[in-house]
Amino acid sequence: MTDSGSLLTSGISAVMAAKTDGTGTTSVTAELFSGTPDQLIFVKLTDQDQLVAFHGSQQQTMLGVQLVTIVEYGATFNSAVDGDTFTIDFERVIDAGAPASTATLPAAFTLGTLPSSASRASALSIAWSPGGTNDQMSWQVDGSCIETSIGTVPVDSGNLMIGPNTFHKLAGQNIPDTCAATLTITRTRAGALDPEFGKGGSIFGEQVRSGTFTTTL
Repeated sequence: MTDSGSLLTSGISAVMAAKTDGTGTTSVTAELFSGTPDQLIFVKLTDQDQLVAFHGSQQQTMLGVQLVTIVEYGATFNSAVDGDTFTIDFERVIDAGAPASTATLPAAFTLGTLPSSASRASALSIAWSPGGTNDQMSWQVDGSCIETSIGTVPVDSGNLMIGPNTFHKLAGQNIPDTCAATLTITRTRAGALDPEFGKGGSIFGEQVRSGTFTTTL
């Protein structure tokens, strides 16, 4: 981790998002890095540097949360309408900063009902509505007895079939055969990262929906 005061914006990258889970609020987050994001050298804001999030006439200074060497900045807005646009301004004194990174929420969707239980030896059918967008769809399944599985959906058709034996039981002793699993479906729209971030990065608007089921042998 390094302090922002030792870096020009040309040496910083950013990973930013505006994310809503359908509960009527949008979480705006930002992580800054020295060099490119894959180097994982997180930047902590110091001196007079700050990140400010905007939505329409509203603005909030983004607050930082630090876990060892990981630092994330965030703010929450009480709005989550399709097409909502959020702007993040990296305000600085040392240089002009990066005032205009923007993310737009893609269309909301409703996740279909999941089965109460599903065998890992069988395919898992998932549906959501509406489909038919040009935005990227992805999925993730987590559980205490299985390895995390992730994937993308080639076409947003409103349905997905995850093949049999995709989910694998964790290795080790005393791992149960059955546990609760969480399926997360995300609709992602690429935003526009301010080009003043000289080391690049990304910003996205995301609609996230999740449901639970029991995964069995």
